[in-house]
Amino acid sequence: MANESSTGFGLRPLRKVGQTDNNAGLGEYSVASGAAAIYHQELVQMQATGYILSAGAGGPYLLGSLNGAFYTDPTTSKPTWSSYAPNIAASDYTALVNDDPHQMFEMRTLRTDYTNPGSVGATADIIVGTGATTSPFYSANTLGVVATAADTQMKVLGLSRDINNQDVSVAGSVWRCMINEHLLGNNSLGI
Repeated sequence: MANESSTGFGLRPLRKVGQTDNNAGLGEYSVASGAAAIYHQELVQMQATGYILSAGAGGPYLLGSLNGAFYTDPTTSKPTWSSYAPNIAASDYTALVNDDPHQMFEMRTLRTDYTNPGSVGATADIIVGTGATTSPFYSANTLGVVATAADTQMKVLGLSRDINNQDVSVAGSVWRCMINEHLLGNNSLGI
């Protein structure tokens, strides 16, 4: 049976690792005025400037996935909420990020070399895709090559429980994962 899709959706928050409450708490971070767009559920990273940007493949200082943004629209001068962070000039640009280092996410892979349970416990960098530029403005990030001894961006925790996305023989299987190189996690270097 094929998977529902082979289009990435970024990092979809699933639950917390362990037995703690999943309260969907979000951290607030600044976005630089005029910065490149950050799509919904896209992996973000902290910059040395104190602003966040979309994370690149292999990039460090990871925070979590973008849940939305709040800013004063420069055209209408009205406070605006958006499910993604568009490329605009705003002096009060704030992003809301699923930033708990114990957050578990679901993420799609286009690769067919992931195996269950063989890939569980391995790590992988993301593959950066082009996000949707029309509503709902979602991220197209997917999981990349599985590594067993490398310290890379994501930790693979298991195949999705969704039976419509469990076919590992074709592109599009969905995996539970968490951020391995989290800025707020243990043993993470500062910027």
